[in-house]
Amino acid sequence: MNEKRRESYLTLIQSLLTCPSDEEITILQNNLELLDDGFAQYLRESATQTLAEMESEEAYNFAGNLYNFNITISSFPLGSRAANIEIAIACLEVGLIIFTREAYPKNWGYNQNSLGIKYSDRIKEDRAENIERAIACYDLALLVRTRATFPQDWADTQICLGSAYSDRIKGDRGENLERAIAFYEAALEVHTRQAFPERWAMTQNNLANAYSHRIRGDRGENIEKAIECYEAALEVRTRQALPQDWATTQNNLAAAYSNRIREDRAENIERAIKCSEAALEVYTRPALPQDWAMTQENLAYAYQEKGLIPEAIKYFKLSLEILKPDTLPLSCLKAARSLGDLALAVNLWETAILGYEKAIEAVEQSREWIASENRKREIIEENLNIYEKMIQSCINHHQYHKAIQTIERSKSRYLVELFTNSEIYPKTATATEKQQLQNLRRQIISLQQSPQQQQDNLATALQQLEQYLEIFKQREPEFKLTQKIQPIDIPEFQKTLDTETAIVEWYIGGHGGTAPTGGFAFIITHNNIELITYTTTEIAELETWKNDYLNEYRDKDKQKIWQHTLSEKLHKLSEILRVNEIVATIPNHCRQLILIPHRYLHLFPLHALPFTLEGGHGGTAPTKYLLDCFPDGVKYAPSLQLLELVQNRIKTRTSPAPELQPLFAIQNPTEDLSNADMEVQIIKQRFDTHDILIKQQATKIAFNENLKNLSNASYIHFSCHGVFNFDYPLLSLLALADSIEENNETDAESRYVTMRSGRKAIPEKCLTLREIFADLELSKCNLVTLSACETGLTSSTEMTDEYIGLPSGFLYAGSMNVVSTLWSVDDFATAILMIKFYQELLPKVSVAVALNAAQNWMRAVTKEDFGVWVKSLNLDKKSGQSVELWLVSSLEERPFSHPKYWAAFCATGY
Repeated sequence: MNEKRRESYLTLIQSLLTCPSDEEITILQNNLELLDDGFAQYLRESATQTLAEMESEEAYNFAGNLYNFNITISSFPLGSRAANIEIAIACLEVGLIIFTREAYPKNWGYNQNSLGIKYSDRIKEDRAENIERAIACYDLALLVRTRATFPQDWADTQICLGSAYSDRIKGDRGENLERAIAFYEAALEVHTRQAFPERWAMTQNNLANAYSHRIRGDRGENIEKAIECYEAALEVRTRQALPQDWATTQNNLAAAYSNRIREDRAENIERAIKCSEAALEVYTRPALPQDWAMTQENLAYAYQEKGLIPEAIKYFKLSLEILKPDTLPLSCLKAARSLGDLALAVNLWETAILGYEKAIEAVEQSREWIASENRKREIIEENLNIYEKMIQSCINHHQYHKAIQTIERSKSRYLVELFTNSEIYPKTATATEKQQLQNLRRQIISLQQSPQQQQDNLATALQQLEQYLEIFKQREPEFKLTQKIQPIDIPEFQKTLDTETAIVEWYIGGHGGTAPTGGFAFIITHNNIELITYTTTEIAELETWKNDYLNEYRDKDKQKIWQHTLSEKLHKLSEILRVNEIVATIPNHCRQLILIPHRYLHLFPLHALPFTLEGGHGGTAPTKYLLDCFPDGVKYAPSLQLLELVQNRIKTRTSPAPELQPLFAIQNPTEDLSNADMEVQIIKQRFDTHDILIKQQATKIAFNENLKNLSNASYIHFSCHGVFNFDYPLLSLLALADSIEENNETDAESRYVTMRSGRKAIPEKCLTLREIFADLELSKCNLVTLSACETGLTSSTEMTDEYIGLPSGFLYAGSMNVVSTLWSVDDFATAILMIKFYQELLPKVSVAVALNAAQNWMRAVTKEDFGVWVKSLNLDKKSGQSVELWLVSSLEERPFSHPKYWAAFCATGY
């Protein structure tokens, strides 16, 4: 923090600790902008130093002032709730320097108990760990707050421990609830109805909650005990004396009756409805909107149980008027998902779409602000099927455009979370703008976890963030895609397609560890969307095929089997995906095909799938592949949104004349690609201007020194190793010189990314995907070629629809096109295909057409014709010998006809 900020913090601290108590609130209200994590940190440092310089009596009074300020800031309704708690924790922990157990046992006990409460309420850091720290503080407090010496304090701490164990995440859930019940029952030995009626009623309510969730014992008996405790609490918590507490217990009692096993089920539901309606006498919408909304949701569940579907839907919709995705995302998610599920079950597609759409917005919001990685993972696991149900509802309602939009949202979700966590900033942002954006992000996170009174402040902060993103979008449209999920307007996008382009976008259902549930292929043209549906059986067959394919490919002992059976495997995949039917659905006049895979389909060469359709695109040849049938090329896009992004660049980007288009290349930096030198040296001949980092020259330092040349290049060629990191996608990399760790017996595994060969690459010495997204500016680049192993891979994890890979990174960084590979291709065949590709890449020929032409040439060329072609290259002696040796070793008349040599190469872009 800067010196000016520190001075402001000091002034505020001095004002708060010396002012009359009735002025504290006014001072806090006038200094809301200073109540942040920095204030908590500075308070801790300065107060610790101040105490060290004080005499004992003065220090005691100062520690007492800190304790009192902890009470004030804890109940302060404004500012960031998360920051206020951090400030309170700082006050209490500094106070313990003076309030030791030996010197001031009672004060020490109070501080420990208060610390436990603050850690129980803490928003920052890991929730599970905070609860453990709270329990530890309560246990320490009980060393002083004994039943014999301080019975009421002892009982208060028992209640706190009961609440902590009820919420505990670590340990056995059943055991935690047993301990919670024991603590509450112990508290009731002191907090009797006669002596402490309100504390007694509160403890009865808490005890009932624990019994409601109890795992051990008979479930029916547990609910009966819960009902008994709730009704006991209501003897004190009357509407007249304690109206809000009365309403809370009525709501809890409603839930207990809804879950009741004993007695008549219909009668239990009626009683639940009466309790919820009673709560609404206090929980009015103007006074307590969130409580009102939660009670409406409870009524919806009760009416759903009664089979009164219209009434249930009505109450769900009422609750969602308050439980909104942007302000109460988790509550909204639960109610909206329930509405969607109910409507889906009774075939009310429009209502199902309404519910799932709000639930999806809530998922997107909640994953953006939840700090705990474990909780984020839970949200993914719990809600993966919402997108799938939304897609199915849209299809049933014949809203294909909305179904496709949902697929795109599902893909974008992971991208946004990945970069929000990484705090990547706009490349065009100034240092001040980056700081403002960081502060705003943190403010929003705090406000979203603050009390209801902060909702207006949250709305303002969200609006400010949207304004920031719009400003950056004008300068850098790519950045907003990583910060906020932007639903794509499918009908508007269709208008941008020419009449001769078709897109096939797949969706594979049943992910997240669930059984296969079917899937879809959408055929999109400028004025139409057609649908092909895959059955559950077909997707199960696809899963089996995928597992066999990947197991053989990834197992070194089975690599030969994988190679020999690749053609057969691709025929089978074509059959499962019904490529014949897809091609028959595409209008005959379409000359260009764009493929948008989903999940693990990104891993396979869909452009090389064979089919036997007669007529139309297929003709009569039995060996037709997809890439044969579209004269303007077959290419890929990670998503429609990235495709649209690249499309829009065409409107503003001008390319220099061919002779003025420079090449930037990385050539064999690890010096183990025997034909990479031949490849780059021949390719560079077609460029008048070229900058090439050769072998050991191509270090990370040299690469960074040449960023200007890279940014000015029209063509960028990486002839090096590439690795996709499935555990940490942003650590996927292109290996540069001096980046391979030769000592493979290192203990620091986390420092490295393991390559297919087993060798380990050091990310800091490589070009990583994170750096491609965050740092590279390729605004003049037409093509990035990744002539390397597995550079086209994306994650095939079950938990997301992610499409984060090296091609996506280079498209985001500014390139119009990327050529990459799906598997480790023979080094010699790679060099030959790359050379032929650049020969085909004439001024008005697209990347996809040139690549497809090179692939078709590879499939068809004979040894004799290949020899003639090689002579035209005027190779040096070493390269010529390499060619001769390879040809001698090949027994085939058409040496490159097997798909393993040519099918791995993909063109991505527009």
